[in-house]
Amino acid sequence: MTAVMPKSATTTSKPGFTSPSRGRILVDLSTSWRHRSSPPVGIIRCEHEVARHFLSESPGSVIFGFFSDETQEYSQIPQDIVMQMITSSASSGSSPSSSKDTPSDHNLVDGSSSNKSHFKTFVAGLLFANYMAGRASGFSNWRLKGATRAKQYVADHHDEIDFDTLGKLARFWSPGSSVDLRAPLSGLRMTLVHSAPPPGSLPVQMDTIGAILLPGVFWEGSKAKWLWKIKSQKHIHVSLLLFDLIPIVVRQFSESGAAQNFAACLHYLLWACDHFFCISDSTAYDLRRYADACGYPSIPDSKAQICRLGPARFVNETTPHLTEYPRILESNGINPGEFVLFVSTIESRKNHDFAYHLWRRLALKHSAKLLPLVFAGKQGWDTDSLMRKIAQDPAIGGRHIAHFDNVSDDQLRWLYANCAFTIFPSHYEGFGMTVAESLAFGKPCIASKGSSIEEAGQGLADHIDTLDGIGWIETIEKYMFDKKALDLKSEHIKNNYKSYTWEEFTTPIVQHMLDTTGLTSSNKFGIRQ
Repeated sequence: MTAVMPKSATTTSKPGFTSPSRGRILVDLSTSWRHRSSPPVGIIRCEHEVARHFLSESPGSVIFGFFSDETQEYSQIPQDIVMQMITSSASSGSSPSSSKDTPSDHNLVDGSSSNKSHFKTFVAGLLFANYMAGRASGFSNWRLKGATRAKQYVADHHDEIDFDTLGKLARFWSPGSSVDLRAPLSGLRMTLVHSAPPPGSLPVQMDTIGAILLPGVFWEGSKAKWLWKIKSQKHIHVSLLLFDLIPIVVRQFSESGAAQNFAACLHYLLWACDHFFCISDSTAYDLRRYADACGYPSIPDSKAQICRLGPARFVNETTPHLTEYPRILESNGINPGEFVLFVSTIESRKNHDFAYHLWRRLALKHSAKLLPLVFAGKQGWDTDSLMRKIAQDPAIGGRHIAHFDNVSDDQLRWLYANCAFTIFPSHYEGFGMTVAESLAFGKPCIASKGSSIEEAGQGLADHIDTLDGIGWIETIEKYMFDKKALDLKSEHIKNNYKSYTWEEFTTPIVQHMLDTTGLTSSNKFGIRQ
């Protein structure tokens, strides 16, 4: 990716930023809206906390928006719906990976309940047939309108549409025998509902917007290019919350095409953004280094502001009674104080393969004395082979590694509070939230070196290079079999760890956006920080 400025910006953009007379702040919550039914991951937690602070500090100054690639515009997400997303995001439960196909999950794609409407299913089929006709004809306007109508109809009537029948209708839309749309359509109930704006929502009038904040995913679709254009046309202040440059710095751990998409979207934002909020010194360093290496305008320290993350809110809430989590407690060997915890989405960058080989070596050496390792997090891309190896390995035997793939905040709090210690051998992180959460619970964490992970550890975690497998095994054995060493380390962490609060993270972001637009705090919405 080169740093050549897109041509239209050279004639329409003004050097510097002049605060416009309009003053509303548009906060993009597209990521939270799309994933509102799933347990929150780090990016979504950050979106929620930024939204929470705006609602507490100055609700009259902010509009929350969802960007649609089909319509190429933002739709408003009403503030009461945003409040519901924030307060209900931790309601999903956990299940062991061996029982992944729960009845509720099955119903999402089955669509066979008795309240289905054949008429509305048929209408949905016609709308998607219209979209496919536009797609085949190459008429982009017809294609975009067709997709928007079909998605909105499914969003409005998803409880009444028979998705099994709708999937079968897909064979009539296939442009060739090699294309089968039935499999993708099996997930329409979730995919389409969550890619459509709230029913009845109004488009955001960009003439009323003085500043835009992107606190979530920016590297999907055409949003980044659209933002560069709208900034060029209307001179809107654009700020980005940047978590990391993983698809560029360690692109070998990204899905196919993700690195190219990320770089292409960041290209537009490096020209469009007036300010970057970086979650660590490591992220700010990577951003400046990348901009300099590729010939983009240099990014001074004042433009790359460090806003460190706090651990999730569940860390400071009361630990529930143990009997509230039978699906964890009934799992073989998962007893309070007698397991080791690894919290993360299962993907190659997080290095679960390394953790598996550590536990395999430890199982061969210690057998029944070995504490089980708990993977807490959903299974990500390109990990099927690893999970099969773990399941079939006779040394592990289904006893030494357990996986919980859909963990609620309450259950995650229980796991942190009741584990002996944690491990985190990730190759690269923008911050390293797992390390921060472990230390906030007073639990020793054995973590890898590099990127921002040592920042999160504050000198209290045990950082070991992942090339030093013997060092990892010896440290794990020390905390696993020497209770005095474990207790001393835990006490040292409790006495010395300083946890950043979410308010410390969100305050400079909200204040910068208010200062940019000349707005002030009102504190009228009554949401507690």
